[in-house]
Amino acid sequence: METIGENGERFVQEREQTRSAELDQLHVQQRAMEALRDLLSRTENEGLAVLTWTIASSPSTSALVAVCDTGDAGERRRGFEEWCDALGATRLADEVSGQGSTRLRARVVDTYLDLSIDLVADV
Repeated sequence: METIGENGERFVQEREQTRSAELDQLHVQQRAMEALRDLLSRTENEGLAVLTWTIASSPSTSALVAVCDTGDAGERRRGFEEWCDALGATRLADEVSGQGSTRLRARVVDTYLDLSIDLVADV
């Protein structure tokens, strides 16, 4: 049978583990913000398509997700491809929906900042 002291110790350990995981995710978000600043500069300097960027709040997803979501399907495809080329991203398998649209996907890992960046476009 556990004593109150053991329960309290376990609670403190669990809280410390939770806080550590939260701080780890915060540090990922800070690195993602640094990467995003550089990526936004590239948008302007290299004439790349404007994307919708999301910084992840969960460690189970890529730190940054960029969605090519402006213009028609052709423009979204072109924006996706130019960003893939600019970042040297690896294409992932396309996802086809039941309605016949295709989701283009690619990923690149920024080894300097130790985070992954996903590119997505629905065409």
